[in-house]
Amino acid sequence: MMKCFILLSLLISQALVNQSLAAQLVIKFDEPKLLLQQISATDLSAMPSLNEAEQSQQKLISDKLNKAQYTDLLATLKQRPKADMSAAMAYLIGQLALQQQQLSLGADFFTHAITLQANFGKAYHGLGLAQLQSDNPIAATKNFAKALQLGVNDPQIYSFLGYGYIQSEHFHSAVVAYQQAKLFNPDDAQLNQALLYAYTMAGHHDAALSLLEQMLNATPNDKGLWLHRANALLKKDQFSQAIASLEAAIRLGESNADNLALTAQLQLQHGSINRARTLYARIWQTQTNAPLVFEACEYLIANQEFDAAKALLKKMSLPKNSPDGVQSQLAYLKGLLAQQQGSTALAARSFEQALSFNGVNGKALLALAAVKRSQQQSHQAQMLLLRAGALDEVKLQALTEHADLMMALGRYPKALELLQQAADFAPQEPSLFENIQILQRLVRQGGA
Repeated sequence: MMKCFILLSLLISQALVNQSLAAQLVIKFDEPKLLLQQISATDLSAMPSLNEAEQSQQKLISDKLNKAQYTDLLATLKQRPKADMSAAMAYLIGQLALQQQQLSLGADFFTHAITLQANFGKAYHGLGLAQLQSDNPIAATKNFAKALQLGVNDPQIYSFLGYGYIQSEHFHSAVVAYQQAKLFNPDDAQLNQALLYAYTMAGHHDAALSLLEQMLNATPNDKGLWLHRANALLKKDQFSQAIASLEAAIRLGESNADNLALTAQLQLQHGSINRARTLYARIWQTQTNAPLVFEACEYLIANQEFDAAKALLKKMSLPKNSPDGVQSQLAYLKGLLAQQQGSTALAARSFEQALSFNGVNGKALLALAAVKRSQQQSHQAQMLLLRAGALDEVKLQALTEHADLMMALGRYPKALELLQQAADFAPQEPSLFENIQILQRLVRQGGA
């Protein structure tokens, strides 16, 4: 009988002893942006020549481009018949259409330019850009690659290629493209941000950290960079350095609730308990994530950090019109702390208060049942365990604790019945079947 009792006790206590926090380690940051340049008269030098009929409009074209009169120029030029149009004119109309966000028109004229001159690299570049802005990144990257093959070699096309690869989730290819773009402009802050994003999404965390060191040397007060650094360090399980980076971001004004919660969690598990308590108190004041603060407080109690838990609970005041569920959980935590510190009467009052706010608070039902059992009030404990057993979130623990109570009272068949219910509910728990086999032997031997 003793062996069975020990196995049950281990199963029942496992949830509290191994209490851990569930918040995920996530830091939010923005994707790179698509940065476009306006066409100018100097762009005409990179194009094939206009045909003889079109050259009469050369001065008009240059004047309107220099004055950024794109709408007027587009309206004039697109009236020309395609049959008499040069590849250069088709390209120019395509560029003007892009400037006006007429993406379908732009793609049509870039395609016409390629039809007229198959090795027109700039036209492939323009077609790719029209496709990229039309949410067709796969086709866009193919046309950018063709433009590069035909000799178009500038930082802008590598940036567009990198952006296209990110949009199509080919992050390793995006890294290569942005690295090429950086060869042209190694100190470009926007390129560095884009490459950093690509490194992060591709899982190149060492490369991201190396780039971040350079960027932070240039702009040490950029809280976003410190968040990026924390993210890369977390991926490498370097928690102490990640905490330092997150705290640097907070000193620089970071106030995102998720990131404050992340920092508090890391401090709680890998850093300073007192600093974690301060951060959780700050989160509580914002009323943005009460369940997270409740979970942290329960973690502190389960790990016998009673002073920190008590200090945090003092900060967790509630207005009278707070939701019943929140008031119930706060009362439960106060009871749990009292129980762990040996104040059974205070614990019982707190658990009863928790249930007065929310009669289906499963944790409070289990905790009050434990108090009643310690006071030899087995019937009341059983009634509470029956109520808890109807709640899926605590059903397994309720059934095993109820079975343990029945076994202590010598009611082995009832204990066996409850354990079989628990095994049906949680067939993945091997210790249940060990206990069932022991109880089956006891019942066969004539247990009550």
